[in-house]
Amino acid sequence: MIFVIIALVIIVVILAVALYFQIKGGHDQANEQETLLRDYQRRVDEQQQLLEDYRSLQKNFENVGEGYEQALDLYDKMEENSRKLEERNSFLEKQNADLQAAGKTNAESLRINKEFLQQITEKMSKELDKWDAAVAAPLSGMVCSIQDINDMGSETALERNDNIVAEQVAKRAVAESAIDKCQYFAFELKVSPQAASMLQTNEKQAAHALALVLDNAKKFTTDGTVTLDVDASLQDSKITYTVTDSGMGVPANEAERIFEPFVKLNSYFDGQGLGLTFARSIARRLGGELMLDTANTAKGARFVMTLPM
Repeated sequence: MIFVIIALVIIVVILAVALYFQIKGGHDQANEQETLLRDYQRRVDEQQQLLEDYRSLQKNFENVGEGYEQALDLYDKMEENSRKLEERNSFLEKQNADLQAAGKTNAESLRINKEFLQQITEKMSKELDKWDAAVAAPLSGMVCSIQDINDMGSETALERNDNIVAEQVAKRAVAESAIDKCQYFAFELKVSPQAASMLQTNEKQAAHALALVLDNAKKFTTDGTVTLDVDASLQDSKITYTVTDSGMGVPANEAERIFEPFVKLNSYFDGQGLGLTFARSIARRLGGELMLDTANTAKGARFVMTLPM
C-alpha cells in the first residue's frame, strides 16, 4: 500500500513538472510570437514611414520644380522692373536738372525784378515825402502796398537806424491808418509812462506794420471801441503795441492761419488777406513779433506787436 502511495506521489510530481515545463514552454512561445509580431509591426511601420518619406520627397521635388519655374519668372519680372526703374530714374534726373536750371533762371530774374521794383518804390517814396500830405496820401498807400508785395516772404533784416520814442511809432501808425477818423466806433490811444523809453528801430516800417494791424481792427469793428496800448518792459528790453477791438474776433484755432497769405476768415469784407501777413513779416524783420492774443476772452480780437528797444 505504501508503495502504491509513493508511486502515485511520484507520478503526480512528474505530471506537475511536465505541466510546468509545458506551461513555461507555451508562455515562452507566446512571448516569442509577441516579439516576432512587434518586430513585424515595427518593420511594417518603417516601410510605411519610408513610403511616406518617398511620397513627401516626390511632392517636394514637384514643388521645387514649380518653385524653380516661379523663381525664374519672378527674376525675369524683377529684371524688367529694374530696367524700367533705371529708365524712370534717368528721366527724373533729367527733369530735376532742367527744373533746377529753370529755377535758378527764375530766381535770378525774380531777384533782378525785385531789386528794380525796390529802387523805383524808394525813389517814389522820397519824391512823395516832398509833396503835400493830403495829395501824397493815396499814392503813398499804393507805394507801401507795392513794397509789401515785393518784400513778402523776405527774411532779410531791416535797418534800424531811427532812435525815437516808442509813442512816435504809435502816432505815425494812427495817422497812416486814419483810425482816429472813424465815426462808427471810438478809438483811444493809451501810452504808459514806461513807453517814454527810446526805441532803436526803423520808424517808417514799424509804423506801417502797426498801421496794418489797426486797419484790420478798423475793418472788422462796426461799433464799440478800438484801443491801442503802448507799453514797455525794461527787463525784457521790449516795446509792446497792443491793438484791442470789439469786432468779430478770431477763433483760437485760426490764430496762426490768419497770418498766412490770402487767408480771409470772412469773404464779405474787402481786402486780399495780406495785411496781417505783411505786418508780421515787417515785425519779424525788425527783430520783433506779431501774435494774436488767444488768452483774450472779451468780445473782439487782441493783437500784440513787440519790438526790441
